[in-house]
Formats: sequence, structure tokens, C-alpha cells
Amino acid sequence: MISFWIVAGIFSVAVILAVLWPLWRAPRNNEASLIVLNRRVFQERMTELEADHDEGRIDTDTFRDLKTDLQRNLLTLDIDAPALHETRSWRLPLVLAIVTTAGSLLFYSTVLRSPEVSQWWQVQQSVGPAAQRLMEGKPPSDGENKHSLQEIIQGMQYQLQQNPEQPEGWFTLGVAYVQAEMLAPAMTAFERAWRLKPEETRYALTFAQARIFSNQGQLDDLSRSLLSSIVQREPAHEGALLLLGLGAWRSEEYALAVPVLEQLIQVRQQREPNDTSVAMQEVAKALADARTRLQAGPVTRSARLTVTVQVDKGVSERFAPDDVVYIFARALKGPPMPLAVVKRKASELPITVELDDATSMLPDQPLSSVQEIVIEARISRHGSPEKRTGDIEAVAVPVRQGADSQKVALRLNSVIP
Repeated sequence: MISFWIVAGIFSVAVILAVLWPLWRAPRNNEASLIVLNRRVFQERMTELEADHDEGRIDTDTFRDLKTDLQRNLLTLDIDAPALHETRSWRLPLVLAIVTTAGSLLFYSTVLRSPEVSQWWQVQQSVGPAAQRLMEGKPPSDGENKHSLQEIIQGMQYQLQQNPEQPEGWFTLGVAYVQAEMLAPAMTAFERAWRLKPEETRYALTFAQARIFSNQGQLDDLSRSLLSSIVQREPAHEGALLLLGLGAWRSEEYALAVPVLEQLIQVRQQREPNDTSVAMQEVAKALADARTRLQAGPVTRSARLTVTVQVDKGVSERFAPDDVVYIFARALKGPPMPLAVVKRKASELPITVELDDATSMLPDQPLSSVQEIVIEARISRHGSPEKRTGDIEAVAVPVRQGADSQKVALRLNSVIP
């Protein structure tokens, strides 16, 4: 803080001198130049008058009158010049110096006394070293464990502002964002780490995982490319095989899902021949479903529920265009986990989507397997599907599914307290 005041003082003095010095010096020089010019003009005019008088072009009385007028004018200009110097050389610079100094002190004191800036300075002083150690992959010391997650994030942000070329720092910041359930900035941090060091498997894998999660578990072009590159370099990388295989299955890319999931099961059996974990059971179910659908040919989607979501004018200013809209169906009687989910941006409202078996979360529990369901919609201010304070939701609509497609209308109008 002391160093800041020193630097601020130096810059303030420099600005004051830069503004006032020309004002202070210019009038004095202008005054001297003006007096010299006036006297030079007087001498030239006197020479002309004397020449006219000597050559008889004007008489003696006219010559005396004109000479007297010239002398009077010169005397008047010489008397006025000191007053001009006094007014322009001292008063204006003095007033500007006082106003500039007072304004600078008021600005700096106001800014530095604000709670946000004070907290920022305190965080940098206390959390900066701990944040830097974490970004370098070093464990924190005993005295550095007292900081909150938000303070650690602020410390990392400051360190990366000073030195942004730290791929491990960006990766660690992304992990901290995930822990704080700040998914959008986490995606940005993971992408920055990957771009700084694209050959690092951890960065590419985590960035791909974040993209898949934000895309309802489905692959996009970049996540598919990242995971395929990892599998090509490391054919036995279980994490990349799992993400690529399940992502391809959820994206209905069964020709890709089948060989990848088969490779995953083979790698896993070589490591643990009798693995009967829940995760591997889900992988086996996804593989079986992908094989069946691949043999059956192209999937034909039949819309079962057409859901239209609108937003009430009373809450139209309570969310941002980048907030996330979740539209999902869950069983009326049963576990709260959704049967089918569609994710959109709030900027797309009003939205019309289709919920069917293709949007189901699990292959062994498609949407059509439950007769009585509830359709819900919610704007998530934090990007997370979990309900939180400040989110905007619609009144849930119960639906009894039948053979025919149905239409459901939802209106987002309630802010969660």
C-alpha cells in the first residue's frame, strides 16, 4: 500500500507539472515578446513619420500630433503588460495546482477506501503466495490453509494477470472454478491451459470433459478431436476411452461408440479381470445398446413431447443472455433424477424442444418407460442443473404419456428465494 501511494504521488506531481509548466512560463515569454514587438513597430512608425516630415508630405503640427499619439500608445501597452503577466502567470496555475492536487487525493482516497479495493489488496497480500504455490503444484504451508476458496481464486486471478503464461496455473484455476461450481469460467481456464500446452494429456482431457459436460454429455467437434488424439497417443488411457465412448453413444454416433467401448472394456479387463463396478456395468449397457442400434440402422426420432418455454415479462430482467435454461422430464413417482434433459441458452427464449427417448439420460430407463412424468423448466444463473437461490423456474406440468405426441407449455415466472 505504501509503495502505491509513493507511485501515485510521483505520477500526480508529474501530471501537475506537465499541465502547469506551459501556463506558468508562456505568459512571461509572451509578455516580453509583445513589448519588444510594440517598440519595434513604434520605431518603424516614427522613422516613417520623420521621413514624411522631412520630405514635406506632412506639416510640423501634424507630425507632432501623430508622434504624441504613438508615444501615448506605447506607454499604455508598457503599463498593461505587467498586469497581464501577474494575472496569467500566477493565478491560473495556482488554482489549477490546488484543484488538481485536491482532486487526485480525493480520487485515490475514495478508491482505496472502497470495500472492494481494500479486500482485493488484502487478498493479494495474504493469499498471493499461497495461490502461486498451488499453481506451481506445491502443497500449501500450514498458515496458508486458512483462506477460503473464493480468496484462493482471487489470488490465482491476480497471479495470472501478472504472468499469464502459466499453463499449470490456468489448469489449477479451472479446478478451483469447478469446486466453486463456476462452470463457464472453468471452461475458459481449461481452454487457456490446453492452448498454452496442447501436448499435455491432462489439459486436453479435462478441457474435453468440460465441453462434454456443458453439451449435455454429447460430443462436439473439438471434444471428439481432443479425445481421439489422446486415444491415438495412449490407446490404454481409460479416462479418454470412457469419455469418448459414452460421449459418442449419447451423440448417437454408434459406429464410433462400439469400438471405443469395446477397447475400454478390454483394457479394463486386462487390469482388473473381475471388475463388476457400477461404472463398468453402465459401460456394458451402453455398449449393448449401441450395438443394437447400430445393427438396426439409422435411428428415427418420434417426438413424444413438444415443450414450449416462454418467460414472463416480470422476470425478463432477472437473468442474463448467457444463463442456461434446463428443460427436463422426471418421473412423477420415483427418484428425482431427470429421465430426459435438454439444455439451451437463455438468449434463445422462447424455446421449443422435443423430449423423447433420444434425450433420455440412461439407456436402460428411456423416457417412454415411465407413464406418469412431470415436465419442468428452470433458468440457472450459475450454469448448474441443481436448483439455487436466484434461479427462475416455471410451474411444473404433470403429463400422462400415451401413444400420441403431446404439447406442453411452460412459463418461467418464479424467482427461487
